[in-house]
Amino acid sequence: MSGEFNRQSQAPIVNRLKGISGLPVQWLLPLMFFCLGLLYLYASPNFESPDSIYHIGVIKWIAEHDGALPVQSPDHDHLYEQEGSQPPLYYLLMTPIWLSVDTADFDEFYYRNPLVNLGHHWRLGNRNLVFYKQPYPPDLTGASLAIYVIRLVTLGMATVTIAAVYQSARTVRPDSVGFAILTVGFVAFNPQFLFISTSVSNDNLAAMLGALITWQLLVMLRDGFRTRRSILLAILIALMTLAKLSAMAFVVTVALSGIWLALRKRELRGLVILGGSMLLCWLLIASWWYWRNLTLYQELFGTQMMIANFGGRSTTIPRLIVEEFEGFRRSYWGLFGWFTNLTNEFHYVAMDLLTALALAGLVVYLLKNRKKSFELTVCCVLFAIASIGMAMVIWFTLQTTASQGRLAFPYSAAISLLLALGLSALRIPTGLIALPMFVFAAIVPFVYIAPHYDHPPRVETPPETSVRTFARWQDITLIAHEVPPQRRWTAGDLIPITFYWRPLAPSDVPLSLFISLIDRDKAITTIDTFPGWGTLPTTWWQSNTIYRDEYLLEIPEGAKGFSSVQLQIGWYAFPHGNDIQPILENGKTASTYFIPVGAFVGTSPEQNAPIDATAIDMLFGDSIQLKAYRFAGGDTLELYWQLRKTLSGDWRVLAIVFAEEFQAGHAFEILMQADNTPDVSLGYLHKGEALRTTHAFEVPEYLEDEYPIYVAWYNFDTGERLAIPFAENMLKLPTFTFASAP
Repeated sequence: MSGEFNRQSQAPIVNRLKGISGLPVQWLLPLMFFCLGLLYLYASPNFESPDSIYHIGVIKWIAEHDGALPVQSPDHDHLYEQEGSQPPLYYLLMTPIWLSVDTADFDEFYYRNPLVNLGHHWRLGNRNLVFYKQPYPPDLTGASLAIYVIRLVTLGMATVTIAAVYQSARTVRPDSVGFAILTVGFVAFNPQFLFISTSVSNDNLAAMLGALITWQLLVMLRDGFRTRRSILLAILIALMTLAKLSAMAFVVTVALSGIWLALRKRELRGLVILGGSMLLCWLLIASWWYWRNLTLYQELFGTQMMIANFGGRSTTIPRLIVEEFEGFRRSYWGLFGWFTNLTNEFHYVAMDLLTALALAGLVVYLLKNRKKSFELTVCCVLFAIASIGMAMVIWFTLQTTASQGRLAFPYSAAISLLLALGLSALRIPTGLIALPMFVFAAIVPFVYIAPHYDHPPRVETPPETSVRTFARWQDITLIAHEVPPQRRWTAGDLIPITFYWRPLAPSDVPLSLFISLIDRDKAITTIDTFPGWGTLPTTWWQSNTIYRDEYLLEIPEGAKGFSSVQLQIGWYAFPHGNDIQPILENGKTASTYFIPVGAFVGTSPEQNAPIDATAIDMLFGDSIQLKAYRFAGGDTLELYWQLRKTLSGDWRVLAIVFAEEFQAGHAFEILMQADNTPDVSLGYLHKGEALRTTHAFEVPEYLEDEYPIYVAWYNFDTGERLAIPFAENMLKLPTFTFASAP
């Protein structure tokens, strides 16, 4: 190896790492990964990773049918769904664990959230697939215990993956512990790999076998053919073909590597042993499952039956890149739950930057080592594993919606080695990359996973800052709430809301809460949820316990409206029950319960004067300008204004009709008056914004003639009027012919 690599291996940080607790790094790194994995195991409840419930369904089926595998059909209705078409090794290994625990309570334990948000990370709340009576600390009884044990064993498989990745890195560069730490960091400190490693999924067995195959393949390239190693490789490949179809990338790569090695070293015997071992081990270990596929489904791999169960599609590679690469990229580095819980955007940008640097560094590495056979061969083999594997992922996702980063984890050893080779060629210090990745991976469970599944906290009493109130829906009592002071809201804003509920008793059926932001005549946005934003059904509430229940009500981008708004709060029996009418503190039943929150100012062309309005220019005080007016329907006046200076207070528009033209100091007769407020109080508007006031007069039947209309602005609390150069600060508009309603 080159001198620059030898110098890197002497970095002080590596020496310190090797001395921690007297453990060598090859054991310390897997141990660190396992400890991190326990955090993810704790933070993520049993069913909150993609397809885990379906993998559990396969295990459950095999356990309940004396070891028989599920038989797929497009119209079946079984818990295992499309995963019943997967190679069975993982499920067969986990079935004894399921059988060793009393899982009779599974149907009760698997209580699905019917309002669950699947795949929409921009939507808030209801991110739990299942209701958990005890999310933290985990419930370690019955079916829940069985699943946690399976997840712990699966984490053990992932820990073996880390050990194999480390050994692969030492095989490529035996003189650099720093390079090995960097390589392992891209797997062990990848939050998504940690998350999947603690879920019930055959991806973890495939990743373990793929990493072991990569390690042994690199050793074969370095040391040449050995009979024992060829047999070991053959067994690992056969097992992987019985674990996941991603094994085909390794079958092809090992076969091509064996041919290249035989040609280079003229060892035909070694190639024959390798090829014969691969064929024989596959026939003995895995061929029965492929024969079963041919017999049952008339296809070797069972993929078409899987697609028939999951749902097929037809798309193109360019469309796949444009529409789904973003999701694939994020779900490789950190997208939790059922594709709902993102990390910080900086995390994805940082990993993109590292990937780009690594690719540039690979070019540098290849140029520096262009005359070194082993280094070039390693790069070619690693690239073959990654590229063939990704080609298989693309082929599959062209046929069905499956753009998930975890599908690349069986090739994680090859991918991480390539990334590490590129970055080390640029001489970027290992600690500068691995240490931040480790720290971030350690905080992810507490910041980005667990908060979405915990029950709403119980409190002794609402805080002093809350607004004490009272409303009761059957046995649900609202005793206080917290909302922001009334203010201006616009599209894209989030309104934080906190309720303090005190149930008198748990409900017999699950009751659903709705929170709507409403203006004069419509709902701008609505949340439908179970309490705790979907985590705690009312059937599980504890009597006379105060729950602190927090929400964020998101106003959609592009929402239209221009008016004062309030929150409408209500409950109904899910899914089709009528709204429950609240009983207020005075004992009266109300139609609904409202909380004022201010005004919503969104896109609303109604505030601008239409083309048939009559232009006018009059400034009231120095604050608001009348731009146009329009008479409509024989009884309605519309006034179009523009705010020139911000105003606070309860300002209203006087619209009055006199029998004759008004003269100061003379007697006058008021025929009609239709004062009104703007749709949005002036205190919520900004300088330059347009607004409209509408004045509908009640025209007596006998009154059908032309009369002058006068308008003015006045403060309802003080009686003050905005000044204009006319008597009583009133502007006379042209006469209007009134018509009484038919």
